[in-house]
Amino acid sequence: MPYTQLNNLDFADIKLALKQYMREQTDFTDYDFEGSAISQILDVLAYNTYYTAFNTNMVVNEMFLDSATLRDNVVSLAKQLGYTPKSITSPKASVSMALTFSGTAPAEVSIKKGSGFVTNFDGSLYRYILKEDMRVSVANSVATFTDIPIYEGSQITTSALINSTDSQRFIIDNSGVDINTLSVKILQSPNSSIFTEYKQANNVLDVGANDNVYFISEIDDEKYEIFFGDGILGKKLEANNVVSMSYIVTNGPKTNGAKTFTFNGLMEDENGTTITLPFSISSISTTSIASGGADIETIDKIKYNAPKFYGSQNRAVTGNDYKAIVRNLYPATSDVIVFGGEEQVPPAYGKVFLSIKPTEAASLSSFTKNELTTELKKYTVASIRPEFVDPSILYLELTSNIYYTGTKTQLLPTEIATKASTSIVEYLKTSQTEKFNGKFRYSKFIGVIDNSDISINSNDTTVMMRKDFIAQINASSYYEICYQNAFYIDCNNPIVSSTGFTVFEFPTYTSYLEDRNGKIVLYRLDPVSGDKILLDDSVGTIDYVKGEIEMTNFTILKGTFSDNRIELRVKPANKDIEVKREMYLDVDVSKSKFVAYKED
Repeated sequence: MPYTQLNNLDFADIKLALKQYMREQTDFTDYDFEGSAISQILDVLAYNTYYTAFNTNMVVNEMFLDSATLRDNVVSLAKQLGYTPKSITSPKASVSMALTFSGTAPAEVSIKKGSGFVTNFDGSLYRYILKEDMRVSVANSVATFTDIPIYEGSQITTSALINSTDSQRFIIDNSGVDINTLSVKILQSPNSSIFTEYKQANNVLDVGANDNVYFISEIDDEKYEIFFGDGILGKKLEANNVVSMSYIVTNGPKTNGAKTFTFNGLMEDENGTTITLPFSISSISTTSIASGGADIETIDKIKYNAPKFYGSQNRAVTGNDYKAIVRNLYPATSDVIVFGGEEQVPPAYGKVFLSIKPTEAASLSSFTKNELTTELKKYTVASIRPEFVDPSILYLELTSNIYYTGTKTQLLPTEIATKASTSIVEYLKTSQTEKFNGKFRYSKFIGVIDNSDISINSNDTTVMMRKDFIAQINASSYYEICYQNAFYIDCNNPIVSSTGFTVFEFPTYTSYLEDRNGKIVLYRLDPVSGDKILLDDSVGTIDYVKGEIEMTNFTILKGTFSDNRIELRVKPANKDIEVKREMYLDVDVSKSKFVAYKED
């Protein structure tokens, strides 16, 4: 009997191979007739073979991290590399406030964990709470709280009793748990108030037989399970112990950017008594806006991060080690770049510099930087000091005039323009544009616009570079703004423009910046004619070749926006744009302009 090798999963090819086999037989002759019974049997056999081969192929694919598609399998394979996928992460903020008591004031005031503040963000109320009690002394009837760390979500506490037959494994049966906020305490018995706090073990090489540690892993349905030692790796729990788990359930990145908070917490005095004395909150100031919130780690990110984390071997030596560890410590990372102090001018030996671009913000808060610096010291070589620097973001804004044939589509011009901008957004998700050391390729982008709809004939797209700088209020400051790309030289028209701001020298006007003859000048607009009226013919210089602007000789009283930010736009010399080091490239589609024109 002849042997037919099947190398294809396609149904038609499988059936064709079966027919080829039948041709070698002499018992049946009507297998080529589609209406025959044998042909129907061949269909069943081909479908059965197809389904079996498909399932086998899927099973084999799920055995490897790079080809697995089911989250449970990806998580399991990552576990073999010692990697625990990051949970949903709560946004963090910090606030300061002062409480003033009327009459007799307590000696101390503490804000209780699990309580704190609320914020109205995008029309909804969200809770921000303290993870731990915060206590301060009262001086002159005033209790001053400085840099209170608060986290979005609700505090949940659960407990479980250990008996002699338990496996010492416990499921955190809640969705939206930020495992970074998990606190585990072991009580000696149900009636005991004595407890021992257990810490998460990240490296089994550092775990002894009597260490108070727990381990954590992701299980089904994006939930987490904690388990304890066996007396060899970690201390084994005893019968009648009580496991107490406290954690925050959060909404993730929904409130990134929240900056206004109202106190609604629970306060106690030095005796642990709830404070009912009259008091007033004289001020609540946000010292760090909410940031760092992130969704649970996606399948694609797990497949990307797990091998790199495994390669770092829990130590920060190379630049890739730092990148892998930082992404693990701070999941809301869009991109990170690492460079040694020896690359600085002048050199800063003994330091390693890191710049992180968060997913929902321009830079990290000082609160988050301090936390990450402390955590990184656990992994670094003793003589090396990590230091975070803010990314310098170079925004690109597109102005695209799109021309299309009206007879090829029923879409309106606005809909054509929307399709083009949407295509750009989708392209940016997979391109190597928005990142440190990013590269903007002009031809690629105009191609994306042309291909966004079959009716589009061409597009005329221009690019502007934008840097945002924060004004130093009421100070005669020096500003150096670097674009790392040469500027276009136009002998007749300025190539620099800015948003409006107020300066001390001309406080009654809204002032603007532009370049004239190699100088940066200050001007205002005539309210009637709209003409530019020169205020100062030299507040800075411009280097067209290096792509740098330097400014001084004026004092800013108020920036353009509430954070005193001023936008400075420049026309580039080249349409292809690249950035290096701590400069991050960002195509700002929200401030780009797409307009479609119908052609006959």
